[in-house]
Amino acid sequence: MKKENYLSKELTKQQLIELDACVSCSECLKWCPIQDVTGDPSISPPEKIRAMKDFVKEERGLKTRLFGSKEISEEKLKRFQEILWKCVLCGNCGVVCEVGIDTKKLWWTLRKSVCESKVGTPEPLKGTLVNYSKNRSPFPKPLTHRYRFWLPEDIKVADRAEIGFYEGCGGAWDAPQSAEGAARLLSAGGTFTLLDPEDAWCCGWPMITGPGDWSFMPELVNKLVAAIKNKGIKRLAMVCPMCRDVMKYLYPEYYGDELPFECVMVGEIVAEYIEEGRIKFTKRLDETVTNHDPCSLARPHVGPPILEAPRKILNALPGVRVVEMERHGELTRCCGGAAGQRSLNPELAVKMAKELLLEAKRAGADTMVTSCVACYVTLAGVTHFAPHPAVDEYKRFEKPVKVNDLLQYAAALL
Repeated sequence: MKKENYLSKELTKQQLIELDACVSCSECLKWCPIQDVTGDPSISPPEKIRAMKDFVKEERGLKTRLFGSKEISEEKLKRFQEILWKCVLCGNCGVVCEVGIDTKKLWWTLRKSVCESKVGTPEPLKGTLVNYSKNRSPFPKPLTHRYRFWLPEDIKVADRAEIGFYEGCGGAWDAPQSAEGAARLLSAGGTFTLLDPEDAWCCGWPMITGPGDWSFMPELVNKLVAAIKNKGIKRLAMVCPMCRDVMKYLYPEYYGDELPFECVMVGEIVAEYIEEGRIKFTKRLDETVTNHDPCSLARPHVGPPILEAPRKILNALPGVRVVEMERHGELTRCCGGAAGQRSLNPELAVKMAKELLLEAKRAGADTMVTSCVACYVTLAGVTHFAPHPAVDEYKRFEKPVKVNDLLQYAAALL
């Protein structure tokens, strides 16, 4: 078997056991956002597991040991690539799995294996890798410009501080409103620093989860960790939950030790500042708000979910009434904008976004806020961004729910 086609080479012993543990009970289909909008079990989690089990038998089974292996056909690999990438990596299937399969980690590993096979990365996602090789970011823009789009002139940034703000590529280029809101709230409560722009490389999440390419991780982790240490940062605060998730999950492995700083969300620090009386809101907004729990906060790879901090912020805002959507917390609904779906399967991303917007409307909310830049970009075109297919369709509804980033929303009431 040629190494590049040996799909099961990356699977841990636990993951091999998990493949055999799946009993195809189909409980995950009830919670899968892809199944919500397609109803197609041929691209479901059990089908992905069944296909991978077949590959393991071809590569490691008794017949292979006795008679030798044969190369997995390109046709089979392409079909597996198709079903593996019709997924938002939201982790809902793992939360409800009756036998406890950690599907989120499994899907990440399998995308890596397919990326390294002869079929490689899906074509629409290769541009992300090209941009990263040129700019150390998935966006075609130089790092030296990243603070020009969102950092207000009236915000003072320390040269060194224990609190560091890492706005990520999404905050820098896609959702500068989120980054500005975070900076204003951090500044209102204390002192913070930023990485020098040329050192603020992408965290790696867009390349790992979209194209499935992990090859750059050793260089990236060492560079970014060194830059963070050099700024004296003890707590690295982020607006992107995916940045936090990948740092907590994979960085210690590549760094070779425990990270010398804590990975937190800006919302966690802001909630602490509010509780300590360091942030006061002076303006009032009379409306009903619901909080969307992003997948990477509700179902992180490592540690408990972060669910309370966003609600503490909302409950501190004068005049704001908080309601919950039917699906919140660990079973929150995915916005549809993650893991390359907007590029690969935009029609599915649009349908998933619409389902989330409708759920917020059913909850009676005037506004839905989120703590994820990817969710914000996918959904916020209702009021803030260029037209988006989900937004265009949703605008036809009477009184559509507005969408905002939580930190931008709160900063406006300082």
